[in-house]
Amino acid sequence: MASYNLDAIKAALSKNDKTSTGTKGTTQKQVYWKPTLGEHDLRFLPIQNSSNEPFQTVSYYGDPLTQMRMVAPYSFGLPDPIKEQFEELRNSKKHPDGWSIAKHLRAKERFYAVILVRGEEDKGPQIWEFSKETRDQVYGILTHKDNIDEDMLSPDVGYDFTCSVTQVIEGGKPRLYKGSPVKQINLQARKKPSPLSKDKAQTKKWLDAVPNLEEMFKRQCKAPEELVEVLEQFVANLTGGTPSASTREAGTDVTEAKTGRKQTNPVADKLEDAFADLAPF
Repeated sequence: MASYNLDAIKAALSKNDKTSTGTKGTTQKQVYWKPTLGEHDLRFLPIQNSSNEPFQTVSYYGDPLTQMRMVAPYSFGLPDPIKEQFEELRNSKKHPDGWSIAKHLRAKERFYAVILVRGEEDKGPQIWEFSKETRDQVYGILTHKDNIDEDMLSPDVGYDFTCSVTQVIEGGKPRLYKGSPVKQINLQARKKPSPLSKDKAQTKKWLDAVPNLEEMFKRQCKAPEELVEVLEQFVANLTGGTPSASTREAGTDVTEAKTGRKQTNPVADKLEDAFADLAPF
């Protein structure tokens, strides 16, 4: 029997067609792996989480809602006022512009694996953050008809993977994102299975060092009142005001100072009207 749940993996892959929204923990500092150009051989280590998937899904709020991304508490079944506002606005029939506002509150998913990088075994288990496209590559391999009877992530009879990293080229130049070259990730399973290590004591040491990713990211979630403050600040920034002032009045301050008369701020109107109709936090 595989160390991962194939049904859970297939369910995760099926969500791609829909509109979407550790083992033993350690106190040591976690090491994050950043793939560099070239080829890397690595081994995915088994993790434990409530989804029964081999990778940990984490949803984040980011720009323009907040400059520093924040873990979305709803990812872990915790109260999340921002998610509630997103759903209210997205489904609002009173405001035709609800989605144009709600999209700013939409969380994005990232995925995490714990890996052992061949040639870097001295670093022990490392955490790798990657995109849905990379996750789907691995899930596609695990669910392929030739592999469904294999336990490909087993420490004993699993497979190493070769991770090929190349630059994305557009118009003869590297494609950039915020000034950094965009990398293309391609993963392929090795042809033959192998143990994580021939030394059983070393294997146990590595497995004992696998962090509990679910608990690690869950601890990063902010309290509901903190999320409310973030939401209020976001609205105030869009309308030119401050969290403590009326967004509608604040949105007209600059215009009034320049012209001597008040002028309606369309963005402020939409935000103020939309949020005013929603249930209080």
